[in-house]
Amino acid sequence: MELRQIHQFLALAETLNFREAAERLHMSQPPLSVSIRKLEEDIGVALFERTTRQVTLTEAGEALLPELRKALLHVQQAKRYALEAGAGERGKLTLGSVGSATLALIPRLIPEFRQRYPGIALELREQPSSGVLELVENGQVDVGLVRFPLPQATTLEVIPLVWEPMILVVPQDSALALSGRRRVHLSEVADQPLIDYPHTEGLHYVLLQLCQAAGFVPKLTHSTTQVLAAISLVACGLGVALVPALHARNSTEPVCFLELESPQQERTVALALAFNPENESRVVRQFRDLAVELLAGPD
Repeated sequence: MELRQIHQFLALAETLNFREAAERLHMSQPPLSVSIRKLEEDIGVALFERTTRQVTLTEAGEALLPELRKALLHVQQAKRYALEAGAGERGKLTLGSVGSATLALIPRLIPEFRQRYPGIALELREQPSSGVLELVENGQVDVGLVRFPLPQATTLEVIPLVWEPMILVVPQDSALALSGRRRVHLSEVADQPLIDYPHTEGLHYVLLQLCQAAGFVPKLTHSTTQVLAAISLVACGLGVALVPALHARNSTEPVCFLELESPQQERTVALALAFNPENESRVVRQFRDLAVELLAGPD
């Protein structure tokens, strides 16, 4: 059954007059009669009773009428969905994200994206930066929010969105916390265990660089991929930690966050957007453009 036959059947079923139906369809009456007869032959049952005075629906025609109305609505809806998808207004966006982005970026990005593109469904997968990069590279997610600098080389394009310094986390009852100071030298904790991050994560190398700039080799311990877990380990008295500054605004752990007076920092770490420029859909491009518009500062 072709789409034109559905239109022809509905026109005749609603007018019960070949001439009126043909006029509605902007065609002559004989081809309409031939097409309806062909439709009945294809289905294998008469759909209309024809006399010299009137045309009426048979029981089969009455049964077919509501089904073809629904079928036409589905076709029209499918066409609209296809046009919206082509315009980037409908579809699905799968987003890979580090945990930190759920604190700083997701609450700012997603509500605005949903408001602008309500027809796009969102799926969020949380992973460490190395895991997010792998998902984007393999095409398992469309775009990623990761920690920058990256832990590894990648063919993806990466756009830093929000820069921040690293800060020191110490137990609430430690001497540094009780001193009342807000800024300290990193070298003041050179003799204390420092919570580490895996070699597969960029924060591990940032930590080493800061310690080197402060003039000491850190006593690394208790590696974790999650910044929140590092803060919890400090709360448990297992060492001190270096974390991105945004976590000071969101933590409820019994710890103290201290700014670093030295070494000096400039654009130490960032939350960044990673995507594959060779396989960028219109939906991904719209998300990227929105992220840059809302979050990326001047160079």
